[in-house]
Amino acid sequence: MATKQDDKSKERKPAFKADLDIKIIKGLSLAKAPTGYSPDGKLVFKPNPPLDKDGKPLEPALSSYIIWDSNQAAPPGFGIRIASKKTYIIRRKVLGRSIMPTVGNFSDFATIDEARRRAAVLALKMVETGKNPNAEARKVAASEFTLGMAFERYREHLKMRTQKPAKPETLKVIDRVVRKFESWKWLESKIKDFESVEIVKKFDANNELTTANEQRFRWAIAAINWNIDREKFDAHAANRQPSLDFNPFEILVHDKKFRDQTQLDKEREEKSKRNPLGPTTTLGPFLEACWSKKNTNDNETGIHFAILMLLWGCRKSEHAQCVWGELLPESANDKPGQVPTPTRRNTSHVWLDADPQYGPYVFFHNTKNGRNHRMPIGRMAVELLKRRQVSAAEEAVRRGFGAKSRQFVFPAKNKTSKTGHYTDVKDLLDRIRDEVGLIKLNRHDLRRSFGAVMTSLDVPEAIKRSFFNHTAPNVTATYTKAEWELLRTWMERIEQSILSTAPNVFNSLKPVDWPPLAAPDPHVCMPPKPRPGRPSKGAAAKIVPTPA
Repeated sequence: MATKQDDKSKERKPAFKADLDIKIIKGLSLAKAPTGYSPDGKLVFKPNPPLDKDGKPLEPALSSYIIWDSNQAAPPGFGIRIASKKTYIIRRKVLGRSIMPTVGNFSDFATIDEARRRAAVLALKMVETGKNPNAEARKVAASEFTLGMAFERYREHLKMRTQKPAKPETLKVIDRVVRKFESWKWLESKIKDFESVEIVKKFDANNELTTANEQRFRWAIAAINWNIDREKFDAHAANRQPSLDFNPFEILVHDKKFRDQTQLDKEREEKSKRNPLGPTTTLGPFLEACWSKKNTNDNETGIHFAILMLLWGCRKSEHAQCVWGELLPESANDKPGQVPTPTRRNTSHVWLDADPQYGPYVFFHNTKNGRNHRMPIGRMAVELLKRRQVSAAEEAVRRGFGAKSRQFVFPAKNKTSKTGHYTDVKDLLDRIRDEVGLIKLNRHDLRRSFGAVMTSLDVPEAIKRSFFNHTAPNVTATYTKAEWELLRTWMERIEQSILSTAPNVFNSLKPVDWPPLAAPDPHVCMPPKPRPGRPSKGAAAKIVPTPA
């Protein structure tokens, strides 16, 4: 009489082993299934299902089969399942129960050794917990998908993606947003538990700083939406329902809580948030004050930084890291996987010599829109940069030619600077603003001032977009000689229009064969304000006590 054990033996599929590698796995399919071994120990395959002499199936076809890995590097129980797709698996018997989670799809691993290492990690988790780690991960995803997890995964995606990876400035913004949500104790909250009323109430309660408030909630919406889309792919691969399919923060979009562009423009105008220097009003006094300020308190680097930011209409993050092109090779033969060698093709730099193709130019690498940006340099900007080289050379002699700051056009004042280059002109602009009597002036206003000058000169829109680096992604960054000369002509006109508003600056930087402009007396800077706090030890030592 047959027993249940006999029935189970008949139902159990035979187990087959092989020293697996990529080539063997690529050759496996459901069209043929293993049936045994040849005399030399190799697997024997026959059609699946097996056919009689007339080509008719002798038995039902196998829907899947497993080949276990006999390689010494493979953890015990590691194998490949062949079904509609090929999947690595790992099997362990824990507390009398067999657990066999999926390691991953065959196509997800570049080498089989990666799959083996991943399987070993899963095996340890099974032994430690007695549970299927994949099943546990699905439970976490379904029941504990928190706002903090959404931000963490989204930030990692922005940082690691191939197309336009997030810049450090963007990552800092995200981190600042996350810290705000953390202060509200929202990061540990499950996304599915957020209620619309709660989100709207918090948005309204923190709306005194409108732009910052809108920004943080827009980031939350973007992070959750990305995770929802990603979860659809993960759920499909695991043959399960998505565990995250709704974004409760979208209530702010539905209720039209965010300002539209018309409202933003109106508020910026009413609150004077955009304050370009007027070509016929404040631009000249600003430049005259800058030119006098450069001779006080070691301000030369910062003043040159601000003036060139104005002459080029660039962002501070673009020209701050410029190096001298003479110190860079044209190209390098880097090996795959090697850290790229800085060259004139992948590093922001200025080139002052008579380049046969471009002449003097500035090159910004990997700008805000992910594109490289090259601009011609006018003659007076070239003169300013030559003076910068003289100052940089004197600085290099003081600090040594091995100093990190030596290569930069705008070296950092502090020898211990992490970047080695000047980074922020904000405090200096605030002092110049007070010198001139302006109500407001920020760094981006210098870029807007460049745009105001272009508008006053009726610069063609195509030239404007090129200088502002607002060209579409499909527009080439390569120019014919005639096109480049046209850009240079317009850059010269813009530069002369800007500097002619400050005759003392113009006369100092103009070519020797140009006639000078009638200039007023140089601007006289206000005496520097005394620094707050205790006097330095050196200053304290010089104080002479008053006789009694």
